[in-house]
Amino acid sequence: MHRRALLGSLTLAAPAIRHAAAQGVGAGTAGWPNRELQLVTGFGPGGGTDLVARAIAAHMEKTLGVSVVVRNTPGAGGTLGPTRIAQAKPDGYTFGLVGFSALVVAPLTMDLPYKPWESFDFLGVTSELRIGIPVGPSLPHVRTLADFIAESRKRPLAIASTNPGSAVSFFDLQRLAGLQMTYVQIPSIAEAGTQVAGGHIDSYTGTSEMIGLAKGGNVRMLASASIDRWPEFPDVPTLIEQGYQTATRQLIIWAGPAGLPPAIRDRLEAALLAAARDPEVIARQEAASIAPRPLPRAEALAVMQEVRPGVEAALAAAGMVRKRG
Repeated sequence: MHRRALLGSLTLAAPAIRHAAAQGVGAGTAGWPNRELQLVTGFGPGGGTDLVARAIAAHMEKTLGVSVVVRNTPGAGGTLGPTRIAQAKPDGYTFGLVGFSALVVAPLTMDLPYKPWESFDFLGVTSELRIGIPVGPSLPHVRTLADFIAESRKRPLAIASTNPGSAVSFFDLQRLAGLQMTYVQIPSIAEAGTQVAGGHIDSYTGTSEMIGLAKGGNVRMLASASIDRWPEFPDVPTLIEQGYQTATRQLIIWAGPAGLPPAIRDRLEAALLAAARDPEVIARQEAASIAPRPLPRAEALAVMQEVRPGVEAALAAAGMVRKRG
């Protein structure tokens, strides 16, 4: 080809090259995805969070045209999964759930191999786990939240959760209502429910597994510790409705490792939100009393930063902050 013709070809091609760059094609993004994606969750199989992960994965497979494999990575107080995400290659093939506790609670209590707000490219929020306050046989005469608080003034009540972040409302009740409690961290929320239903622990941060226990008469629901009432217990008011300005926010947050190419990050976010808004995915979550709350990246970050100070203050006031310096 003559030099003049070559220059002419390049001139004609320049707009297409610029358009491809604007769309994120090139720099390793062309053809993405062309193999399976790893969806990492720091929680074990079963339970509400796993249900959300698998429902989202199934929908994203249809949107992206590749397999999305759920990798359960429980352990280390819910930080193993986020660690795996943070340390992954930022090529869009590894993403997943980063629990709010892994971002806010864990930094207050332990050294971490990741930086909570710098090691991730956040993709959005899909859902929120509801939290309830149940009691069982250890408190046979307790029928209301007022009874519960009055009983705690006679003796400290044993309260369980899988991590301090899910017990924020209990810690707030210490300050707001004079609740006396002994906090017990327990590995499994299902085990916590069993302990309360058996009369060995007084209360815990009940999630969707509590529905069957309550309907079977093994526990009684005193309050919703979330921002809304549970559909299964429409007559049980929230803590806020009962005069205590506290709610435990258990946001299901999604992220990839920091440094994702913007075009890939945007496609992941779009596929994630499409799944979160799908009627079938919403129905599966609502059946487990998980609140669908689809939020794009910017709105999700704003909510996280809005909730963060209250969580930190509640844990500090309860003496749960152990890491120093």
